[in-house]
Amino acid sequence: MAEVRGSPAAAPIAVLLAIGLGGCGGAEIPEISTDGMERRVAAAIGNAETALREDHGDASRWGQFAMVLHAHGLRAPALAAYAEAARLDGADPRFFHLPARLLENADPEAALALAEHALRLEPSLAPALALRARILDGLGRADADAAWDALRQRAPDSVEAAIAGGRQALAAGDPEGAAQALERAVEIAPDAAAGWSFLARARRRLGDSEGAQQAAIRARTAADTAAGRQLPDPDPYIEALFRLRVDSRGREARARRAAASGDDDAAAAIYRSLLADRPEDAALHYNLGNALARSGRGGEAEAAYREALARDPESSPAMANLANLLARSGRDAEAAELYRRSTAADPGHLPTLLGASSLHFGRGDLREAERFLRRALDRDPEHPGALQGLGQLLAAAGRLDEAAETLGRALRAVEQAAESPQNQAGIHFLLADVERQRGRRAEALRHLARAEALGMEVPAAFRKAVRRAR
Repeated sequence: MAEVRGSPAAAPIAVLLAIGLGGCGGAEIPEISTDGMERRVAAAIGNAETALREDHGDASRWGQFAMVLHAHGLRAPALAAYAEAARLDGADPRFFHLPARLLENADPEAALALAEHALRLEPSLAPALALRARILDGLGRADADAAWDALRQRAPDSVEAAIAGGRQALAAGDPEGAAQALERAVEIAPDAAAGWSFLARARRRLGDSEGAQQAAIRARTAADTAAGRQLPDPDPYIEALFRLRVDSRGREARARRAAASGDDDAAAAIYRSLLADRPEDAALHYNLGNALARSGRGGEAEAAYREALARDPESSPAMANLANLLARSGRDAEAAELYRRSTAADPGHLPTLLGASSLHFGRGDLREAERFLRRALDRDPEHPGALQGLGQLLAAAGRLDEAAETLGRALRAVEQAAESPQNQAGIHFLLADVERQRGRRAEALRHLARAEALGMEVPAAFRKAVRRAR
């Protein structure tokens, strides 16, 4: 692969070649063995290679071939293909940014050279600015702070830049400035584990032990999720790579992301395509059922859950979700039997205990509903949903003092977990009603005002009833 003299891309192409890619044979298409690969992956690589062979002087076809290889973890041939794409078209920043991302951990100096070239081509490319700042930071370079500043100027909503600003402020002995930057980070990305972790440190240094504890809890919760372990700044080039993945793990990841974004129809379509290859996978049937249930396709969801249980009869999650579905459609007897089977398989399965409680509460069997809620709270004493359900049940039973105490615990639990404003508003509304019945008008009005401030539309008749309470 000959160097083009005088080309602005020559230096970074030399970086690519120096990684040890000369074995690709000049502009020859790298030989890719697809033995042992998933059928869809082999087909995707084959299609990209066929298109390239039709015109191996086309930079975009080399780039597409490189991206398909990159998406499926074929590092060396992907870098070779990126180098040829860059040689043919040195003005496309993708052909420098993407190999830089590929080399970020394996060879940060090479990645830095490529990222800086991508920025010469497109100075405002936020993902390349973030990549450069990350690499400089990791290398301990003095110019890392300036790189983070450049990212902040270009992308004010960058979570990475906000977290870096918080770290810098902490290192400089400015915990108040750190807290401000990190609160901005977790406001933009509530699932960013790193943001919550550094915020816990900042609040601890400010002497806010309760705030530090809450932030630490959020950090641990976020760290248990794939999203929380990654910095969520968007990178459209990496997103394009993600969409090219056709291996099972990549498609499952796309389905999870689609579901998380509320696109349950797309998630269901991906799960169906995965089941065409893996029809005996109980987890796929279960996940398909969840997507279908959320999109309101109850009959199809029921069928999917039953397929999951046919393959894994002891799955409490599948039994609980199917029971919830049946209970919502009035099939109480079938739901109760599934809840019974689920608690036999896993006596501490919280969704089963909560679902069974809800079923009995709806039937008016408050004693049995309370028994299930108490079992749930034995498992997790501060579970917000169990506390709220128990508070509502105690209120319905006229045990108002117990209800007020339990709902107060529920409110503290949802606030500590930073649950949605709707959840918090619902508990404030329940507390307003309990305090009204206890004759504590001022407290009832306070909770009513909080519910409305959190976005709840309170019925006018209830507002009047609270105001008239004595």
